[in-house]
Amino acid sequence: MTLYNQIKLITILLFAALLLLINPLLNAKELGLNDCRTLEISQRAAGETLEYSNALLWRVSKSNMPTSHIYGTIHVSDSDVTTLPDQVSMVLLDADVFTMEALPDDEQLLKFSEMMFFKDGTTLRDFLDEKLFERTAAILSEHQFTTEMVLFLKPWAAFLIMNYPPDDGLPLDFQLLNTAQENGARITALETLEEQIQIFGGMALESQLRLLLDSVCHYEVIEEDFEVMKSYYLDRNLNDLYVYSNQYTIANEKLYKDLVKRLLNDRNHTMVERMQDILKEGNAFIAIGAMHLPGPEGVLALLASKGFTITPVY
Repeated sequence: MTLYNQIKLITILLFAALLLLINPLLNAKELGLNDCRTLEISQRAAGETLEYSNALLWRVSKSNMPTSHIYGTIHVSDSDVTTLPDQVSMVLLDADVFTMEALPDDEQLLKFSEMMFFKDGTTLRDFLDEKLFERTAAILSEHQFTTEMVLFLKPWAAFLIMNYPPDDGLPLDFQLLNTAQENGARITALETLEEQIQIFGGMALESQLRLLLDSVCHYEVIEEDFEVMKSYYLDRNLNDLYVYSNQYTIANEKLYKDLVKRLLNDRNHTMVERMQDILKEGNAFIAIGAMHLPGPEGVLALLASKGFTITPVY
């Protein structure tokens, strides 16, 4: 059973147990499709080219340290993404250490599944009117979540799920992990799943609901984004990938600025600090989301500020 399917199985089993624990529903103000907000083209979409934005695989070197590599990934399972070019395969197969963002074991996966659901009798219907809930459930059904499961999902979890392509395959990151394990590399991670979840789970409920509402209201844009952003990724054009992902603005933009700070910038600094020992050991293949690489607060610029030489490979 693949890791992806393990996550689904644990989620389904946990949901079955959850049905035994529910309490009376809470009353809350409902959001509806009439609360949708208009997307506008952001003025930030145009500008100068970001540094470190013309490659996916980068050599990281420093005096008296063995060379390592950082590879920008995208969290999809499409074969045109997961079929690695020779330059990447050779580096991966030669690596003594493989590092990814988070390495989920059974305990981490169970904790992730537990955190996804309300357990106190609260349901998503408490916050969404009938039409908005039905639209949310219809979108998440593409991700193999039943209406009953969606009912108890926390808003951040529903938002997060629908912002990934609905496929059953093993994402690129985990295919890289499997290859590294089969090749005998030592496996490490820069974060825990719990730390990643807290980026969303630690947000105020009102903010979670607003993110969910915006995603449901503009889901057709998200679907289009999947394909456009994938094409930029395959072209190794991280500059346009970054610009495209920031092309829209919306009311209460502070919420999204805060989310980007928590999701990208803060984590970039954390990951750079945590990869120092890995880089000292050397000959590591570090796989992290491609959006973490470019820009003045990207991982590569932060490493350069610490004296590393950053060289594009592919």
